[in-house]
Amino acid sequence: MSRRAQPGRPGTARRTMNPAESNRLFVYEYDRGSNYEEDTRLTTALSALLPEDELVDPDQRLFQTVHLITEYAWCEMHYEMRRAARGLAERDYLLAAQLLERAAATGDVAVRAVCVLLDFLPQESLLRMRETFPENTTGLDSPGARNLRRAAAALWQETEAALAREGIGMRALVTAQGRAASPAREDRAPDLALVRQALLRLDGAVAAWKHHHLRLVWSQLGGHPETAPASGSPTAPATDPSAERSVDPSAERSVDPSAEPSVDLCTGPSADPSVDLSADLSADLCTGPFDGPSDRPSAGRDVRDDLPKSLRGQSTAGVRAMAERSLFPRLWDSVDDTYRALVPDEQTPA
Repeated sequence: MSRRAQPGRPGTARRTMNPAESNRLFVYEYDRGSNYEEDTRLTTALSALLPEDELVDPDQRLFQTVHLITEYAWCEMHYEMRRAARGLAERDYLLAAQLLERAAATGDVAVRAVCVLLDFLPQESLLRMRETFPENTTGLDSPGARNLRRAAAALWQETEAALAREGIGMRALVTAQGRAASPAREDRAPDLALVRQALLRLDGAVAAWKHHHLRLVWSQLGGHPETAPASGSPTAPATDPSAERSVDPSAERSVDPSAEPSVDLCTGPSADPSVDLSADLSADLCTGPFDGPSDRPSAGRDVRDDLPKSLRGQSTAGVRAMAERSLFPRLWDSVDDTYRALVPDEQTPA
């Protein structure tokens, strides 16, 4: 915010959100010329909301508000992730950890927003809205999700560079976090352990959003794996429930995280090679996610013909795989490494 000389006291409102409202006390007035509205850009932000007489359904206001809140949250997360990356490059690891914790906490705002839709958006309202959207109305175009995924790849590169610079392995950060004695003054492992913990929090916030979104898709568009297929529709062949998780984990870790398939609240992972494959968490509720590239593991995939379709005509099955993807895939290696180091082979569960 900037300090200006003009008084900036509010005057008569120049805009209203609901001009047709007959009760004057219910009229939502804004753009009163106050410094508060100017410095926060609140007038511009409120002007992004559709006027009431343009809503195709009363619940569209909630629908749009949640999407805007989510985009604002993701933009702020992106900003703090960039600052954290600079902190890592400058060896200010405590500041980097603090900024990543802030980003994770902001991610919780997006989680709460999607939960509001999950809890309070009537299914028929969403489906009525969806009928009015044109074919290419898709959250795949979400700038927040796409930029967040790319920033995560760059942030992880800075994290690995910091570990290499200090001569510390990720496994040592797990040890530092559970240390029983005070570290040496020059030991940077405890500081970097806080960075690792913050990255886990950030990854968890994104994962929580995707899992709640998965339930939102099921509650609004259908396709829950436990539902019965429509009468006369073929079903997927019986598979071992554990087969979905039988993929070699090293295969997924070898994927460049900046090139993971895009997914959005509307559509899911994109199979179109011309699409920017930089995000797998953006989504909106207008279409529902769909299957990803054909080279993805197919074990356990639901191939029912009656699953709900996106506005692009593809099924919602792919959202289940998307919900388990990590923002920082290599972050989890140290968890497995620690388990293997501390649990003897004979005690390892089969």
